[in-house]
Amino acid sequence: MHQAFSAICETRRLDKAGYAKFRNWSLYGERALAGEIAQVNIFQDFLTLEYEQEKLSRYSVEWQPDERHLARVGNPRFYRHPYQSPQQELWEPGEVEWFVIIRNAPPVRPRRHKSRLVMMQLPLLPDGTQG
Repeated sequence: MHQAFSAICETRRLDKAGYAKFRNWSLYGERALAGEIAQVNIFQDFLTLEYEQEKLSRYSVEWQPDERHLARVGNPRFYRHPYQSPQQELWEPGEVEWFVIIRNAPPVRPRRHKSRLVMMQLPLLPDGTQG
């Protein structure tokens, strides 16, 4: 319930395709801003990506019961801004399915392997004979 009246403001670097990673989700901002730092703002049930105080995109979010993790992200809305990519699209809109919301697998901690003790018996005499 406290999420309804609080705000989250964090920064993320946009990857080479223009996505910001936020809590196991990749959300599209703008590919022309690849490598730039964008701000992720969450207020109530909306997540907004901004760059230099210009809105890039907005998504609706639903919280998991622990109120710390996102259960769903949807309803993308993209804003007009001065950072639009000058490159023309390769395909006409609707020809290719484009995922603007990608759920990433949660990070997996590497398993710790039990260390094995290896022992070698060294020769007792310098010429290699033992006795």
